[in-house]
Amino acid sequence: MDQERLAAVARTYTASMTSIRGRRVNRLIMRRMAGYEHVLPAATADGAPALLALSADGRAALCHSDGRGPSADLVACGPTPGVTVTSAHDLTKDSLPVLSWTVRHPGLLDVAGPLTIVPGEAEQEEIEAALRLR
Repeated sequence: MDQERLAAVARTYTASMTSIRGRRVNRLIMRRMAGYEHVLPAATADGAPALLALSADGRAALCHSDGRGPSADLVACGPTPGVTVTSAHDLTKDSLPVLSWTVRHPGLLDVAGPLTIVPGEAEQEEIEAALRLR
């Protein structure tokens, strides 16, 4: 997606948030949704505003945050049906570090449920590379 168009969509999405949190959520959107062909305003089942990112290769991502609370979540899924990775980003820090990742895999849900990975238990770069949905 064109960077200018993505920036406009992100600004509109974060317009109702406080200035600091809005800037952080905006930065998260610009970083994590830049690789998608389409980023569209959407609404969740309960009517909350969200951004939906779609790619021609079957990847999708969802950001739905009101800019309040300690974190903003970004849910990503790849072409493999049923696999999702949710990254929780710390909104209290300017660098938006990942607080945790939650992995849902259909082959493991019955055995273990959603799995949570916390930074510090492994190298962040290794985790990001392993969980990157392509």
